Amino acid sequence: MSKVASEIVAGILNELHLAIKKQEADQATKLFHQAKSMFDGMEENQNVLLYFSLLEERYKMMLYDIKGERLPYRSRFNDDSLEYARQTDHMIDFYFYFFEAMYESYNKNFERAISLYKVAEKKLSKIPDEIEAAEFYSKVASLYMSLRQSVVSLNYINQAINIYKGHKGYEKKLAISMVVMATNYMHMGRYNDAEAYYDRAISISKELNDHFLEVMLYHNVSIVYSVADRPHDCINALRKPLSNESWCSSGYLINSIYMITRELFKIGKNDEAHIYYQKGLKELKRRENKIYEAKLNIVYELYSKNTSESIDNCRSYLHYLIERNDLDGAIELSLIISKHYEENEDYQEALEFAKKAIQAENKMKRLEGI
Repeated sequence: MSKVASEIVAGILNELHLAIKKQEADQATKLFHQAKSMFDGMEENQNVLLYFSLLEERYKMMLYDIKGERLPYRSRFNDDSLEYARQTDHMIDFYFYFFEAMYESYNKNFERAISLYKVAEKKLSKIPDEIEAAEFYSKVASLYMSLRQSVVSLNYINQAINIYKGHKGYEKKLAISMVVMATNYMHMGRYNDAEAYYDRAISISKELNDHFLEVMLYHNVSIVYSVADRPHDCINALRKPLSNESWCSSGYLINSIYMITRELFKIGKNDEAHIYYQKGLKELKRRENKIYEAKLNIVYELYSKNTSESIDNCRSYLHYLIERNDLDGAIELSLIISKHYEENEDYQEALEFAKKAIQAENKMKRLEGI
């Protein structure tokens, strides 16, 4: 069963925050219980849990103010510490903008996400906690990484890595930060550096005995191998997550199925690619994912049909990815389509999709500086 994305729960908590501020008791109560019921099924995120804990106190204070309900015996706000209350307010204020930005990023509303992250960054200066700062830096770095703004992303992720290195117990966070580092290097064409960071991250996952993290890293390094035109290494890396029971029962399974289908088609193993394509369709019926449905169908159309039969569907699916702001995927697939058509001497069509890659990249660049 797939975990609920923490961004979804954080979005509900932000609605709860607004309801508390407006003293809408009935709406706040509904949102409070809705959020609380989702924690068992939520992916791990300690910051979201802390945010809920802080809002819970505010929620109980609101009920006391409006309905006269008794405060808990050990409420954080029963003492006379104004400084503590002030720090708590700063934390809630920071989390509101931070999680709102995360939610917009999750929904690929990148312009809005960047604007909100900039507000959150100003609030961060009032939070005297390095780990909170590291979490913020890593999330912002991930956003800029997905937009291929590598210089900006590297600046943020280096700050996160330096903080995590100085704190015991954050080795997993360190490994995940190395993924962001590696992906930026991949976008810059520095494939050896990217692979080196994945090697370090995989070593950490093994030291932690975290098998799910390990196979996730093998999935991610397969992307580097694909971009570096090492399809056999890519396929070998993907065998690990595809043979892991936890990964195969997660929502990430379709990511690996898409990748291995694409790489098998690229090296001419069409029969095996068709088997994985059918597995992908089956998984998409179980868990709807329109973006990966479009990606999977693009590679199927591209490698299973001739140019005249595939081009309209490739255009349509690619247009969908761009409309949904999956710009990284649109760039990557545009170049794959262009190369394939060029190899088949369909030069006009190859040029068309090369231009689409440029258009998607330009759309990314327009987001810089917002």
